[in-house]
Parts: sequence; structure tokens; C-alpha cells
Amino acid sequence: MTDLSSRQAASSRQGAGFEQAVETLLKIDGWTIDAHRWRHPEVDVEIDFVATDPTGEQWWIECKGSWEAKSNGLERTDTLKKAIGSAAILRLLDDRKRYMVITSHMPRLGSSGDRWLQLSIETYFDAVRVVNIGGATT
Repeated sequence: MTDLSSRQAASSRQGAGFEQAVETLLKIDGWTIDAHRWRHPEVDVEIDFVATDPTGEQWWIECKGSWEAKSNGLERTDTLKKAIGSAAILRLLDDRKRYMVITSHMPRLGSSGDRWLQLSIETYFDAVRVVNIGGATT
């Protein structure tokens, strides 16, 4: 296995672990997971979870994170760009659900990523949450 494929495999494992932790926390908070890795048929954008909150409202939830690498979640500009791009496409749909991104790391304050997120958050996201390594959400 090459160094690159080894890093990609580790990244996939870490992302899957983060998604599992998010799913567990959502369930503890009273959410119901309706679908995993669902693709919107009109635009072919994958959504990690389609979930119903405790009030009965359905959400689309994207997970971006890991706790094992140096730069993760929305701290990575390529990951943040992908999250904003997906959110922008989904925002155009007539059947759009509330959209939340859950991350392990926010962009560093004052960074370009921080500015991008602040500019896009009210337009494209209904919620952005951070799950830290202890499992707490903010």
C-alpha cells in the first residue's frame, strides 16, 4: 500500500468513526435517523444523514470531521469549500430540508476559512455544530 493510499484509508476510517459518534449523539438527543448516505435524486449531492429532530422536523445533516489528524473538519479549506458548495446547491431545491453541518473543528478565527463560513452561514446553513472529542456539542 502506498503512503497516499494508506493516508486515504486512515482518513476514511477516521471520518466513519466521527460519523458514528455523531449518529450516537443525535440518537441520545432524541433524533431519529431516517437514511444514511442519501443522494438527492435531482442534483446527486450526498447527504450523510437524513434525520428527524425531536419536534418531528426532518433535517439533512453533513458530517465533517475526525479527531485524529492535525487539521480536520471545517478547519480544512478544501473540506469547507465542499460543505459550502453542497449547501449552496441544496439551497436551490424546492424540497430542501433544514441543513446542518456537524464538524470536529471550526476554521481558525480570523482565517480565510473563518471569513468564508461567516459569509455563507446565514444563507446556506440552518445550523453549524461542533462535536468535540469528549462528545459535547456546541
